[in-house]
Amino acid sequence: MELKYFYKGNEVGKLQRNLGLEILRMVLCFRIILLHYYSGKTKFIKKLVSNRTQVSCFFFISFYFLYPMISSRNIHKMKLRLERLFFPFIIYPIVVWIVSNLMFLVIKFNRFNRLLTLRELKLNLLVGKGIFGIGVLWFHFNLIILSIFFFITSLLFKNEFLTITQILSSISYIIQYSKINYILFRPYTLNFRMPIGNLIETFAIAAAAFSFSSSNLLIIFLSNRKKYLFFCLFFLYLITNYNVFSYLSGFSSAGIIKNIYSFCSFNIFYLLPFEILNDKILYFIKQITKFTQGIYCLHFLIEYYLKAIFNKKGSLCDCIILYIISYFLSFIGFKIFSKTKLKYLFS
Repeated sequence: MELKYFYKGNEVGKLQRNLGLEILRMVLCFRIILLHYYSGKTKFIKKLVSNRTQVSCFFFISFYFLYPMISSRNIHKMKLRLERLFFPFIIYPIVVWIVSNLMFLVIKFNRFNRLLTLRELKLNLLVGKGIFGIGVLWFHFNLIILSIFFFITSLLFKNEFLTITQILSSISYIIQYSKINYILFRPYTLNFRMPIGNLIETFAIAAAAFSFSSSNLLIIFLSNRKKYLFFCLFFLYLITNYNVFSYLSGFSSAGIIKNIYSFCSFNIFYLLPFEILNDKILYFIKQITKFTQGIYCLHFLIEYYLKAIFNKKGSLCDCIILYIISYFLSFIGFKIFSKTKLKYLFS
């Protein structure tokens, strides 16, 4: 992760790793597990589950730190980023396809209760969200497509790159929320039109993160931490508890709420003074967040079989156990393959 600014006393210094964003990634990952597996009735948790802005926050964080790489046109770092994304995107669906078919052939059971076709595997490998496999890999699909697009655009239009990105972002909002893409792609299957809708919506989030990363706003926020922390908490409270922005029909799932929520969450966790925590807590959090990608991908596989075995979703305690299981499987997988590129499946 790139060097990030933090505020201490009357000067802006540098810290190798921002603890607040590490904690935010932990929270987001657990909220995704709640979304997929929680079935309890606790009001606060149900609100967290229904507020589907977890992945948009992940996108905002990712593209915020992608901007320096894009603007510097660092081919080596871009290659490493794409490797880190491609390996889970390609290998997880293949493993699921093989294991599921072997299970059905040997014990006549898998979560689909049938053999999976080669066509279904190809669909997953194409868009990251097909009939089977790791449904959460649409996140990787969007990151791969947009990272390549932005990098090529920055090479072709060095000085105008950010302006072009912002213009295209405005166009993506118009296409997404005026129902244009809904009308154009409605006749097609869900597995075709959903990746298009997600990609167009994600583009606007990426452009917002780029604009923020290219500015000095974060340093300004850090110079008056309490004031801007209050503003971000206030706006987050408004959009979480009141219908400030209406949900739109079509492909949109949250509209501009996603951008505002992601922006506020990013700044809240960045500005909170987590640096006062001791080194042991720092080390503990670092060890967990190192495997966020593995937890994100593996929990989706595990929870499907938990549902099949217990015929229901889980409680809060079950979700915590699912997080822990996913973490340890990621940890073990990383240790086994740490000297190969297969480590990207887990870290």
